[in-house]
Amino acid sequence: MVSLSLSGCYSMTDNGLKQALSEDLPTLLSLNLSLCKQVTDLSLGHISQHLKNLETLELGGCTCITNTGVLIIALGLKQLKSLNLRSCRQVSDQGIAYLAGQGKEPSGNPNLEHLVLQDCQKLTDHALKHVSQGLNHLKTINLSFCLSVTDTGIKFLSKMPTLLELNLRSCDNISDIGLGYLSEGVARLSALDVSFCDKVGDQGLRFLSQGLLSLRSLNLNACNISDEGIQSVVNGLNDLTTLNIGQCSKISDRSLTLISTKLRHLTTIDLYGCTQITTVGLEKIMQLPSLSTLNLGLWHRK
Repeated sequence: MVSLSLSGCYSMTDNGLKQALSEDLPTLLSLNLSLCKQVTDLSLGHISQHLKNLETLELGGCTCITNTGVLIIALGLKQLKSLNLRSCRQVSDQGIAYLAGQGKEPSGNPNLEHLVLQDCQKLTDHALKHVSQGLNHLKTINLSFCLSVTDTGIKFLSKMPTLLELNLRSCDNISDIGLGYLSEGVARLSALDVSFCDKVGDQGLRFLSQGLLSLRSLNLNACNISDEGIQSVVNGLNDLTTLNIGQCSKISDRSLTLISTKLRHLTTIDLYGCTQITTVGLEKIMQLPSLSTLNLGLWHRK
């Protein structure tokens, strides 16, 4: 057995998992415990003891997991490449320090490539400092809804040349300054989500278009951007395949004309809630040769 999913088994307890993991399972590489809300740090002890070769661990929604559990992961699961801690709201900066080998126990999970910290409300910029110092192989990180993360934290992440995907959705304290830091460091970044970051505007897009030339996917839904920002994007990021600008109320047909002219590789665009666009701009967009997904939502013809 290579993979085991117990996702959504709400009645699963530590005792039940202990019985299931009563012996070593060296071939098990992936375990999904998402939404097993009764599972606690005790279960992570059994997992680290018997699943030494685990590469993927999904703990999203396991709200009883604490920093102690993360320490157990750091000490016992040395092959781990992917870890999902979504909504593990008891995990703080100290827990991330354990993962990164920055705690009192100089251990950690240096082989981690994918880390989901979505909705971990206790995390601050210090967690990202730990990540940047200890997780040197990290390719993707999801920080969406981490409300205490600021531009300072993004400055730490900008020093990680391996980073390919960054999700900052609804991180309210991220601004153009943070995007400036990114543009100076993570040149290989291919996917960036700053949707619902209302401090991100046209200046931030100018930064991105000058430094992140490898971007293929850019999510700007509900950002405070205008046609000027889109002009920067189309001039600098010609290889974009996905561009989401839904709920950007300042976007007009001018942007759609620019996009249709310059972003010839575009396959997906979100224009939901863009109230200033008309059929004139949409006709331009429809001429894109590779376009397969167009979201207009509740758009009314003008």
